[in-house]
Amino acid sequence: MKAVFLMNMGGARDEKELKQFLYNMFKDKRIISSPIRHILAPVISTLRYKKVWQTYEMIGGSPIYKHTENLINKLNKKLDIPVFSVMRYTSPRANEVIKKNNITEALLFPLYPHFSTTTTLSSFDDVNGIKSKKIERFYKDKKFNEAVIEKIKESLKEWNDKEVNLIFSAHGLPQKIVDAGDSYEKEINEHVEILSQMLKEKEFNFKSINLAYQSKVGPMKWLEPSLDETLKKFKNQKVLVYPISFIIDNSETDLELAIEYAHQAKELNIDYRVSKVLNDSDKFVDFLVEKIKSTI
Repeated sequence: MKAVFLMNMGGARDEKELKQFLYNMFKDKRIISSPIRHILAPVISTLRYKKVWQTYEMIGGSPIYKHTENLINKLNKKLDIPVFSVMRYTSPRANEVIKKNNITEALLFPLYPHFSTTTTLSSFDDVNGIKSKKIERFYKDKKFNEAVIEKIKESLKEWNDKEVNLIFSAHGLPQKIVDAGDSYEKEINEHVEILSQMLKEKEFNFKSINLAYQSKVGPMKWLEPSLDETLKKFKNQKVLVYPISFIIDNSETDLELAIEYAHQAKELNIDYRVSKVLNDSDKFVDFLVEKIKSTI
């Protein structure tokens, strides 16, 4: 059977699943290339999962599954080919979906607008034994970006855009991965330029448009500027954050951005909002339907 795989990282719905998520992530050769990952993965996952779960409980676990299910339900009503969710580090994993549904050929569609070895290529690594076509990036697609801008517009509500500093927040990446040839930073920068130009053409007049990186872990150098340093520039002002590298809301949008960074913003007396991302928005569904039909 032919199918479409919407691919993502996964998330934790309970403590046990969080431990599994951390173990699988730190064991991934695209995350830690050294063979030492086989030692680090069980140690880090065992030491961290209980403490990390305490913060996850603030949002009732990752919302990624609910949003993905809603998206797939809409797609399956518009497409003649079945669409399945495939997660990299938690169930449903690629091998589970392939075996359960007797899939012999699939369109691999990672829900990452920008290519990275740590996300897109890692997702591709997990699919074996079937024929496949691959979508590696889609951040330049006009229809996709129209959907993003609609979300930004919705998030402004009663705000006057001339008073608002817009921050595109991207998931961070260790600098050494970029230095090794990963195209992620370049594509993020290009995407911010594309969206900035589209916003200008649509007569949005933000006080400033910025790019920052979130989710840094560990002591090594990561992409800059960091979101926490960027927020310090906007004390006593209005800030709207759009999570540019995310398609489906998850713990890094609903917890890290909307709760943890909100505490810092409050200390800086920032009027702070985080935009919801595309999830199952109609414009995004239309984009996916068109992209899938033109590719399969």
